[in-house]
Amino acid sequence: MKAAGLNLLRAALLPLLLLTPAQAGGAAQPAWIGRAVDVPATPLCRALRCTLQTVRENTPDTMGWHDGQQRTYRTASGWRLEVDVRPGGHVSGARLLRPGAPRGTRLTAAQTREAAAFLSALTGRSFRPQAVQDCVTAGLAAQDRDFDAYGPAEPLSRWSTPAGWPFRARCGVAGAGALGVWAGWMQG
Repeated sequence: MKAAGLNLLRAALLPLLLLTPAQAGGAAQPAWIGRAVDVPATPLCRALRCTLQTVRENTPDTMGWHDGQQRTYRTASGWRLEVDVRPGGHVSGARLLRPGAPRGTRLTAAQTREAAAFLSALTGRSFRPQAVQDCVTAGLAAQDRDFDAYGPAEPLSRWSTPAGWPFRARCGVAGAGALGVWAGWMQG
């Protein structure tokens, strides 16, 4: 009975925990991108209960950065979180994916809130669940027209650093049918 009560409390509090400090009325947290971040220690990963699964060293054949690592985490709610980490621990991009999603799968309202909270934490920009939902809907429509489309043509957001480095936030279906959101340097 105690475990059931704890699970109900967790379910009620998780949406509140996934609010960015700015959404909750506090100061915004710095973005993960471009900083050395202990991902499992972030408020988002603590709320989602991230567990490190694998660490892969990048090679010259790795798309994007050829040095650094890709760290993959699993969350308690079933997401796969892939984080691109440059030497020195700086995050250059990340993806939050629902692995093995059958074609046409939509995110639930809770998953949409988690995806928006992830993009907000990763980028330091504000993402609303409705924008993520609209993006996924547009991505599924794009796939109906073109099987090879992974999402809508327009990103959720695009911006450049003061030095001119281009960054984008995207949504859609990544490799092997993984539905989700991602952001980082040079994202298609």
